[in-house]
Amino acid sequence: MDTQFEFTEKNGGACVTRILSPGAACVVPESLGGYPVTELSDRAFARTGVREIFLPKGLKRIGRYCFYGCESLESLHVFAGTTEIGGGVFNGCANVKEIFFHLDATERSALRDFVTELNGRLTVHFFLSSDGEDKEAFRLIFPAYYDEAVENTPARITVSNIHGTGQKYRYCFEDKKVRFDKYDRLFIYEKAEEPVSMAAEIAVSRLMYPHGLWEEARVRYREFIEENLYPIMLQNLQKPECFLWLLRESTGKQGLTEEETDRLIGEASKRRLAEIAGLLMDYKHRSFPAKKKKFAF
Repeated sequence: MDTQFEFTEKNGGACVTRILSPGAACVVPESLGGYPVTELSDRAFARTGVREIFLPKGLKRIGRYCFYGCESLESLHVFAGTTEIGGGVFNGCANVKEIFFHLDATERSALRDFVTELNGRLTVHFFLSSDGEDKEAFRLIFPAYYDEAVENTPARITVSNIHGTGQKYRYCFEDKKVRFDKYDRLFIYEKAEEPVSMAAEIAVSRLMYPHGLWEEARVRYREFIEENLYPIMLQNLQKPECFLWLLRESTGKQGLTEEETDRLIGEASKRRLAEIAGLLMDYKHRSFPAKKKKFAF
């Protein structure tokens, strides 16, 4: 059954009031009934089984509890023109993992309103227009956090303890723009409090997409990767984009050892990653050329 949209006319635009049978992926159209879609009403998507939502470029407002109870929702595509976000928009959405944000030249957006509604680990992909085409310009990861309420019974006081670095990362905004300096300075907490695998995702993303990256932060991220290169490459074996970038960067004295290279080749072969295994073999031949045997007569 095709997705159906119920809507009303509001201020010259279409306000979507209900979505019927959205399916796994739902594309909200740019217009309905001849009106540009400018608003999603309160609870418009509530309790649907949708996994991925594509919002229209002309959308200005998302109502309160719009995606309430969408337990299967994993990713959202949104444009910079969507600036009004209702409270509780992601209540009951524990599985949102990615947001794709299409920005304009000002780089202003309502991202802060989105990420502060989600306390799970979240990857945000930012797109900017280049040569008439939207291309990913930077990628930020917002770590998870949770709030634990601890009761001091004799004093009748409840103390709130925040676990994880995620809350700090969600306040790296000013004037609706990302403050990259604030974001990058928090890495010292991330690598101290979280496993290497999680901190590595932030370091690799910032170096692969260095938009707004200042030199001191670049050095810190590189040092962290060099110190933990083998486990980072192992965790990225099945992420071709990240693995290929790491392999290109891991050269010279800061690269893999011959033993580590052999272990990665074995792991790639075990996982049937033929292309990755081949690239690692090429890396081994370049980095550790076979020594010519000498014979004494």
